[in-house]
Amino acid sequence: MSVVTNIQQLKIDLPFQIAVAAGKIPGWRWFRKFGMNDAVGTAAIEDCWPPGTVRVLPATAYVASLSSSDVNDNGVTPSTGALTVTVEGLDSAYVEVSEVVTLNGAAAVTTTQTFLRLNRASVTTAGTSEKNEGNISITLNSVLQAYIEALEGQTHQTLYTVPAGHTWIITNYHAKVGRMTGATDAQVSGQIKPFGGAWRFISDIYMYGPDEWHAFDSVSVIPAKSEVRVQVDSSSATQLSAVAAGYLVDNNYL
Repeated sequence: MSVVTNIQQLKIDLPFQIAVAAGKIPGWRWFRKFGMNDAVGTAAIEDCWPPGTVRVLPATAYVASLSSSDVNDNGVTPSTGALTVTVEGLDSAYVEVSEVVTLNGAAAVTTTQTFLRLNRASVTTAGTSEKNEGNISITLNSVLQAYIEALEGQTHQTLYTVPAGHTWIITNYHAKVGRMTGATDAQVSGQIKPFGGAWRFISDIYMYGPDEWHAFDSVSVIPAKSEVRVQVDSSSATQLSAVAAGYLVDNNYL
């Protein structure tokens, strides 16, 4: 009996999304950003990320500084928490860059690479607990840009800057708020700021309860160097989660 070792032996055409995710389509990547804000307040507009503030983007690239709220997130073995973190973002030319950093508990450690934007960070290696035991804060010029909640292992922020030479084609967008009190609702907006331009809404919905989940299957084409964010303005304490997914495409293949 023959053994199938490659999908091509089956002579089956893969669905396009799966083909992209499997690396079969040159220049295309399946890409999604997901985030949450688990303590939305009522005093101000907030971004969809755990700190519950509006992230202030830097105008200049800086080295990133990382620290944890728990001493056990320490790369000096033996340690129970996170040992190393991979920081992903863009340099001053909006080109994708990344670096693996060894943590030192509450003491700040810095990258050698400079970053203009921080798009994602994740725990790469960990000690005996196999996770980060504290909240890991990542700053540029002392301003918070990425945040890994304790035990989560990765940033949860629906905030993104499209790399130079690429286009983000968003094909799916989902948003949900938590249980709210009284006759209250939350305004959830998806926003983009083209390079050199101004922020504008590309989606705007009012949500009010735990069973309400909004999904959009329309396509949004986000050009290179654009900023993307999801924000919430609520009249009652709640929680927000949002996912934007699609394809990150090298412009040479569009």
